[in-house]
Amino acid sequence: MARPRLPSSTAFRFAMFFSMAFTLVIVVMGASVYWAIRNELRYELDQRVVAAREALLREAEDDSIGLRRAIDYRVAHERGNLRYALLDANGRLVAGLPIDRPPVLGWSESEFRMPDNPTDGARVFAARTADGGLLIVGSDPEAIEELDERMVPLFVAAFGLIAAIGATGAFLFGRLLQRRLDAINRTAEAIIGGDLARRVPLSGKGDEFDRLAATLNQMLERIAGLLGNLRQVSGDIAHDLRTPLTRLRQKLELAEAGPDEPEALKGAVHQAIEQTDDMLALFAAILGISEIEAGGAGVRMTRVDLSALVTDLADSYQPSAEDGGRTLTRDIAGGVVIEGNRELLAQAGVNLLDNALRHTPTGTAIGISLTEQGDDIILAVSDHGPGIPADDRARMFTRFTRLESSRSTPGHGLGLSLVSAIAHAHGGTATLDDNHPGAIAMVTIPRSPR
Repeated sequence: MARPRLPSSTAFRFAMFFSMAFTLVIVVMGASVYWAIRNELRYELDQRVVAAREALLREAEDDSIGLRRAIDYRVAHERGNLRYALLDANGRLVAGLPIDRPPVLGWSESEFRMPDNPTDGARVFAARTADGGLLIVGSDPEAIEELDERMVPLFVAAFGLIAAIGATGAFLFGRLLQRRLDAINRTAEAIIGGDLARRVPLSGKGDEFDRLAATLNQMLERIAGLLGNLRQVSGDIAHDLRTPLTRLRQKLELAEAGPDEPEALKGAVHQAIEQTDDMLALFAAILGISEIEAGGAGVRMTRVDLSALVTDLADSYQPSAEDGGRTLTRDIAGGVVIEGNRELLAQAGVNLLDNALRHTPTGTAIGISLTEQGDDIILAVSDHGPGIPADDRARMFTRFTRLESSRSTPGHGLGLSLVSAIAHAHGGTATLDDNHPGAIAMVTIPRSPR
């Protein structure tokens, strides 16, 4: 699979989008601050113009001569940024600085001619005097011009730097994301190519990608385990079915080659049906385990009186145990109620009792117990038979596993596998232990599903 170019990757576009959004927010904020400062400066200059005009009118006391003297005095002695002009009713300059053209009444922009002849733009306020003249007071916007000269290039440079940093950050962030995601993609491609042992590498930083990689690796381990189990089950089914199918064929061939006697043919057909039923039971057990492990619709949890259920199992197996020369004892705690599936729990108890009766010699003592341990319930079936070697106990819960000593007894090695599947469906576990002598099989399940 071709590796996508960085600019077309989702990670890069995602990072670039947020970088541009951040830059835009900074630009808007900077422009807002700039215009706020500029407007504040203009407001202060306007207030100085208003204050200067009012001061002139107070000094003049409505006397045009006094107003002319006040203006001439300020023009001669003030060195600030205020500008003054007084025009008569015909628009001729009476006092102050020359002005290019009479401004309109109120606020406007105009230009004064300074003593050294250069013109100087100003924001002016013009109003009529009592004799029809025009009083003009203005301010030199030098502070605003300096703000523009200094702040605008600074803002442009700052915004350019922010944009450059954002673009660089987006590029690096995109590269980082793409490198981490590429590791996952390469692992997936290797697995698709047949390398089922491949796993997503961890960086060791413990970040979100490491947690995702660990989860994916756990999933891959689980899938690998299921595939291995599937291969084993397929091989075991082929192995376990070969013998009964061969025997079935041999019996049918003998019946075909033998004399045409109804009794002989009937006996051969009966044996063939028995072996066919045995194979159907094998497939039913396999399907039952698969459905339980997959959490099928049949695994429906309700309130189950486990004490009554185990008591019924003990009562039903008591005659079989006594007929086989064995004793069945019980130790069942009363009032044990859990959330579970009654049919599956009963099937687990039946399988454990069947194994104990089938794989122990005559005269063996067998016990069934139901006890409480904290929030867990333990269903156990014990015996004093030959027991199970410690090295073989864990694998006894895998499908088609049988000890050499049990090869001569009926069965396919699926009983404990079904018990384990039922225990896991209830959020519990199934284990084997030593009973000194003999074996004890225990199913530990919580009162409520976890």
